[in-house]
Amino acid sequence: MEHVDVNRAPIVALLLGAVGLVGGVLLASGDLVYQSWLLAFLFWVGLSLGSLVMLVVGHMAGGGWSAVVQRPLEASVSLLPIMALLFLPVLFGMNALFLWTDAAYVADHPLVAAKTAYLNTPFFVARAAIYFGLWILAAWLYLRGSARQDRDPEASGRIGYDLKRQSGLWLVLYVLTMTFAGRDWAMSLTPEWWSGIYAVILMSGQAISAVALVILTVVALAGRNAAVDAALTETRLQDLGNFLMAFLMFWAYVSFSQLIIIWSGNISELAGWYTVRLGPGWLAVGGFLLAFGFLAPFVILFSRWVKRKRGALSIVAVWALAVMVVNLVYFVVPAFERGGFPLTLADAAIFVGIGGVWAFFYLRRLAAHPVLPVHDPRLKGAEPHA
Repeated sequence: MEHVDVNRAPIVALLLGAVGLVGGVLLASGDLVYQSWLLAFLFWVGLSLGSLVMLVVGHMAGGGWSAVVQRPLEASVSLLPIMALLFLPVLFGMNALFLWTDAAYVADHPLVAAKTAYLNTPFFVARAAIYFGLWILAAWLYLRGSARQDRDPEASGRIGYDLKRQSGLWLVLYVLTMTFAGRDWAMSLTPEWWSGIYAVILMSGQAISAVALVILTVVALAGRNAAVDAALTETRLQDLGNFLMAFLMFWAYVSFSQLIIIWSGNISELAGWYTVRLGPGWLAVGGFLLAFGFLAPFVILFSRWVKRKRGALSIVAVWALAVMVVNLVYFVVPAFERGGFPLTLADAAIFVGIGGVWAFFYLRRLAAHPVLPVHDPRLKGAEPHA
């Protein structure tokens, strides 16, 4: 099977990453660098985790669409060890990020003091090690199985069945680990506040980002590779568009559900999170997410024509990625209690920096392996329809 030629794109991405990281560190003052790092990290690790979910779901479903997008998903998932290394600055900056690390703050806030059995530094670090350990193990198992299928055509069916059989377990483990990771890395920025839906919103955003990424990747690959061009039929493209629409619907549903449940409960410790985000400055961001993050893409994706046209669906995918960035900013940045304009040049620079590193390894992985899975039984379902 033919490999894809990415030319100089990985080097360009790496250079952008280096410039962004160096510039971000220089632009950020004091503890702001850790805030910018956490914001960027949450988005880029979410791309890899969302890809892991889609890879698992693809093996469970067994449809031809999953074989077409398998290589981009595998390339994204393979970055989880890199993301574990990029998590280290978050650990170094815990005292600057998380109020619950301050003993004086904990002493003045009984609700936070009641959570110290969970919110403490050693346990926080141990949990992060468990999360990444399980995610990297899942990635290794799926990547190893894919490589074995490429090498051994006679055993490809059995290997595919083994991957499918374990997918249910990995899906459950992802939901469990991401539930706690979302609570640890984002929700605990406001330690008095709690929501059982918060991590679900993060997970739905990861799924949207991953689907948008693979749409853009396979459309770009189809323009450079005849095999992908033939496999990416209108029906397969529509399947990906349906996934994007479904995840957008679910994201909007759980986001609105969290607002309604907390607001109707009228508990001061919980309502404060939304009081800030529905106040001056952030209210417009919330309105943007409602009108242009959900309603507009939802109406557009109702069109079968849009979901079957590569250019049109790619535009929606780019927009969905941008919306997920805005949504993450809306969730995370108000917790930093910054004065003035909430975003800084350091935020943008470090976001581009981590993204450049992520893109470098992503493109290198894509170029190092056959553009489509070799000997994968699902490819028969990905062949052009008569």
